[in-house]
Amino acid sequence: MNNNILSRLSIFGFGLISLATLNLSASQALARTDPEPTEYFATANDGTQLHWVVYTPTTSGPWPVVLLIHGGNFKGGGPTSSPQSIDCGRDLAAAGFIAFSIEYRLAPDGALAGQVSDGRFPDQSDDVRLAILAARQDARCNGQVGVVGGSAGGYFTALSAGTGTIGEDRIDVGVSLSGAYDFSDTTSDPNLAGFQDTVNNYVGTSDVDALKAASPVYLVDHATAPLFLINTENDTMPFSQLADMTARLDALGVTNYQALTLPGSQHSFSYWGLVKDQAIQFLADRFAGVPVPEPTAKPAATASPTPPPAVAPTPSKMLLNVSTRVHVQDGNGVMIGGFIISGAKPKKVILRGIGPSLAAAEVGDVLTDPVLEVYDAAGTLVAQNDNCSSLTADRFEPGFKPQDGHESYISTLLPEGSYTAVLRGVNGTAGVGLFELYDLDPASARIINISTRGEVGLGSDVMIGGFIIGGEEPAKVIVRAIGPSLAANNVPDALADPMLSLYNADGSLIFSNDNWRRAQEQQIVDSGVPPTDDREAAIVATLRPGGYTAMLSDAGDTGGVALVEIYNLETE
Repeated sequence: MNNNILSRLSIFGFGLISLATLNLSASQALARTDPEPTEYFATANDGTQLHWVVYTPTTSGPWPVVLLIHGGNFKGGGPTSSPQSIDCGRDLAAAGFIAFSIEYRLAPDGALAGQVSDGRFPDQSDDVRLAILAARQDARCNGQVGVVGGSAGGYFTALSAGTGTIGEDRIDVGVSLSGAYDFSDTTSDPNLAGFQDTVNNYVGTSDVDALKAASPVYLVDHATAPLFLINTENDTMPFSQLADMTARLDALGVTNYQALTLPGSQHSFSYWGLVKDQAIQFLADRFAGVPVPEPTAKPAATASPTPPPAVAPTPSKMLLNVSTRVHVQDGNGVMIGGFIISGAKPKKVILRGIGPSLAAAEVGDVLTDPVLEVYDAAGTLVAQNDNCSSLTADRFEPGFKPQDGHESYISTLLPEGSYTAVLRGVNGTAGVGLFELYDLDPASARIINISTRGEVGLGSDVMIGGFIIGGEEPAKVIVRAIGPSLAANNVPDALADPMLSLYNADGSLIFSNDNWRRAQEQQIVDSGVPPTDDREAAIVATLRPGGYTAMLSDAGDTGGVALVEIYNLETE
């Protein structure tokens, strides 16, 4: 393969998002009439790049976001496949919302460009959650996110209104046009046969329990966001679906919904023109009742290593470089990094302990004098360095010498096995430090796992792990955030509820998880390394070559010791 090693590992920085409240007067905003742009918004967990079409108001933003979700029997359609959905996007922009018409992976026999997975449940709903998270992080968004979805998109509207985390991947308000709500509904209906074929294909089975497990009526909760549910009397979506959903909301004590049945047999966005005024007013009224979040800072940047020199092409699906930034303390609070090398030949690696030079990247409270030690599986010290200034010039690989003489540098040849790197401060000093591991010989063996343990505090005091996927092909990884189960290994002050977020090289959030069973449960189990505590977090993703950042934070309010891990699941 004719590819070069990706040259550097960075822990990406983020700026403040400016937020403001939008005046929703439609008379003061007109939809754009020029062609709407298409933008990338996230990468799905199988490596598929996802895009949305943007409809922007002419008033100054930021604005509430309304996601448009197309239909197509879960196996077809797209952001611009329906003229009426395009009209919907322009109408929303005219009313003062910014609309993102999203794409999502498709079930057989459809597929997006680059799609690897079969697109069945929960792939598509995962993509919708990515869109919600991406919208909230978008600088054009004022922090509020709603949905207008039709047919299959109506299903996703109900699902994202009644599941997920409030203020994150749960929407604030939704309008469902002819949505599907109970896949297991087998009541008498002339449209039922086609409906069952469609949902069986989407879920991948006709098993009733599996169909229920994918149905909003069995998943939504008492905190379901406001919903406007609409269909027609002779809708091609079985008429029982609306009654299924309203009965469930009533049983939960949810009162913030409206239901409307129109005469005729139109379906989904085809009757948008009849309901647009009511739908837009419903969105505006509900957005007015949702507080606009205060601006929050994302993780500050850290220093980035100097790019390594060009070397021979490497195999695909490799973890080339990994690093972790954390607040290093003394005692149990030192940073402990474990990694595994697999392969018949010894591997040349570089390890660095960075501290003082992080200040140039506006990182506060840096570790002023880091010490780095490497131990093998038997606990034998195999390499150590305090100040890189103590090393002669010939010990440094070109481009890798740390910027500050107090920082640590180790270049060594390691055989197959497990290793532990310990980063601490001289004489027990504390501060923010960065541990880095570089693979200088990826053809000889491979790094298959990196685990880093450290102290996670509250607010912005997070643990940040970066890694690079090498080669030319996507690689499947699992990223884990471990906390509660550390107590079983006698680790004191374990973090009770870790939260995990994964960002791409552009700093865009592509996935997040709090408790691992809430999303991708089967994929995580199939990885062979599921967390042992339900409060821990995990993400399985097939990622294109490039740089990624995993952020481990505290979902609760206690802080504590946590472990962030990255496993390469590829065996080729």
